[in-house]
Formats: sequence, C-alpha cells, structure tokens
Amino acid sequence: MAGNWLKDRLPDAATLHRKLHNQLGGNDVKGIRLWIRNTFAQPMVWHLNRRSVAGGVAIGLFISWIPVPMQMLVAAVLAAVLRVHVPVSVVMVWFTNPLTFAPLLYAAWRSGSMILGEPVLAEPLTFSTTSILVSAGQAWPMLLTGMLFCASVSAVLGFGATLLVWRIHAIRRWRTRKERRAAQRALSKGVS
Repeated sequence: MAGNWLKDRLPDAATLHRKLHNQLGGNDVKGIRLWIRNTFAQPMVWHLNRRSVAGGVAIGLFISWIPVPMQMLVAAVLAAVLRVHVPVSVVMVWFTNPLTFAPLLYAAWRSGSMILGEPVLAEPLTFSTTSILVSAGQAWPMLLTGMLFCASVSAVLGFGATLLVWRIHAIRRWRTRKERRAAQRALSKGVS
C-alpha cells in the first residue's frame, strides 16, 4: 500500500518539529514557537490521503523552483498553513539539487525569454567580467518569469500526476480484492 510505504520513509511529527526548531535557532520568539507547535500539531498535516499528498507534492515542486533560502522550511510552513502533507512537501523540494540545478535554471531562462518575447541571445557572448555581469543583470527578469512559470506548471502537473497515480493504485487494489474474494467464493463453493 502506498500509504504504508510513505509512512515508513517519511519523518514523524516530533522529528520534523525538532528539526524546524533547530533551524530557527532555538532562541526565537515564544509566539512563533507556539504558532509552530499548534500548526504542526494538527493531524491533517500528517494524515496520508489523496488530497494531502497531492497538495504536498504541488507545494514542494512550486517552492523548489523559487530561489529562496531555506526552501524546506518555507515548504513545511506553507504546507502546514494550507493543511497538506508536510513531509511530502519537504521531500519534493529536493527536486532542485546540485545535479538538476543547471538544467532547470536554463529551462527557466528559456521559458522566461519566450514569455517576455526577449531574444534568447541578444549579443554574442564575450567572456569578460563586465560582460558576464551585464548579461546576468539583463537575464534576471527572464529568469524570474521563467521560474514562476515553471513553478506553476510543475505544481499543477505534480498535483494532477499524484491524483492520477493514486487513483490507478486504488483501482488496482479494488480489482485485486475483488478477484481474491471471487476466488475465495469459488473455493468455498467447491468445498461444500
């Protein structure tokens, strides 16, 4: 069962709460600590169901494209506020990692260029420090637009794919259960 598989691999509420507390430094304001404890104590942010897992996937994928520090913390807080599965959202942030960062950055830049109607390469590249800095400064609007676009698209696709995979898994379980019951009925009729 997918739920049991996820439960075995994802951290429990106490472990994640301890890690969040450590990331905040331990000397944060008492109100923030109380808010975190109350928000993460809600059972719905730990319960595995179709909607909470799909929402966690969507939030994790969206945040993974956004260039903010402490992405896992942002994903966990956003997932808790929106009442979706917190550990899944934290794990999905790992979509961006050192191996995937460069291709994803290039994809965001290309899509941002197409959306804004900017030429992909306005001038031939020269490898001097000032030209690289000027090129990087001109690329930010395209890069941020592309990141937001890719974040939105990947969140929607991740949400839909999770719901689809969950549904396919449920249908297979129902069919297997139905076949098992039919075999048991046939066996019991044959014995009596």
